[in-house]
Amino acid sequence: MQRTFDISFPGRTIYGDGAIQKLGAILTRYGFSHSVLLMDEGIKRSGIGAIVLEQLQGSVEKVSIIDDLAREPSDIDVNRVLGLVKQYNPDNVVAVGGGSVLDVAKLCSVLIPSDKDVLDLLNGGKVPAHTTFTTLIPTTSGTGSEATKNSIIAISAKKTKVAVVHENLLPDLVVLDPRLTVKMPVSITATTGMDALCHAMECYLSIKANVMSDMFAINAIEKIATSLRKVTIDGDDIEARSDMLLASYYAGTCITLSGTNAVHALSYPLGTLFHIPHGHSNAILLPFVMEKNLAALPEKCKVIASAFGYDPEENKESPIEYLTRELYQLLQDLAISPSLKDFGVKRKDVGSLVEIAHGNRRLMDNNPIDFTKEEIEEIYLRLLGEIKA
Repeated sequence: MQRTFDISFPGRTIYGDGAIQKLGAILTRYGFSHSVLLMDEGIKRSGIGAIVLEQLQGSVEKVSIIDDLAREPSDIDVNRVLGLVKQYNPDNVVAVGGGSVLDVAKLCSVLIPSDKDVLDLLNGGKVPAHTTFTTLIPTTSGTGSEATKNSIIAISAKKTKVAVVHENLLPDLVVLDPRLTVKMPVSITATTGMDALCHAMECYLSIKANVMSDMFAINAIEKIATSLRKVTIDGDDIEARSDMLLASYYAGTCITLSGTNAVHALSYPLGTLFHIPHGHSNAILLPFVMEKNLAALPEKCKVIASAFGYDPEENKESPIEYLTRELYQLLQDLAISPSLKDFGVKRKDVGSLVEIAHGNRRLMDNNPIDFTKEEIEEIYLRLLGEIKA
């Protein structure tokens, strides 16, 4: 664990039950005149978009709405939205929804006055200055995008996801209101919660882990371990919803500090090639990857196991045996199917998945151990049922 760290936070974060009711007054104080509101169709149908719109209509002169954002956006999707936003020429952008919507908003915050498009940034171009005030309102407790300087977008031509990582992408305002997560379907609550757990565990075991990231990671893991099952059983449990939303934010902060690794590397090609939701693919990969990663860091394994209720006086299993079993049990309890066959993945596809995952060196080089192509192939085959777990 490193004793140094470098962290950048969003400009301002407000958190709590009913926090969304403060949005209008905050934007009014800034004197904005024209907001663009970004959301996807699910958020529109849920009624959450209307709640945010009500706040905007009382605080700015004009609101333009784009409500059909893609859930797993590609560079083509982002450039379409960016073109619309540029036509509206707002002085602030508000995004409400899951991580994909928030990621698009972060890119808009630097690209609205620029002659660049998102593909320029995905191909390594310089990120322009943050010129447009951006407010992010997460409705899932999963990606932690509101706390990160990352924007993850698929490049259609390459069939892979690429991250734009820069401090300029950090939002100006974050609104964390657990009340907005209550309407999320159980399946999305479960998989996005597992996504947050992946972020926290990967960052805790990252080779870049440091004193600050460890603090946020363990806090996030403890909250998820005690609250994730609760929110899938009773979606109206505001206390548990609050803990999950805060855990997601903490885990997102960890990404900024130390970064994810092998779980995400193996997850990205599943999303781009087979459109498996990001939270779902991360969830089913987590136990398989952690079987190997946890063994490399036994002391940290003990800490995580303790967060999941491990007691050396009562449990005969070792910490790694207990924790691995708990992760598999968590998938079962949350009704998350671990089969890749459900999404049309076949044995012949494994080679491509392995090459893409192994080639994502930004993530794989941050893993505490090296994964060979053979080890990655074994994980995919186990998820296909070709090799028994």
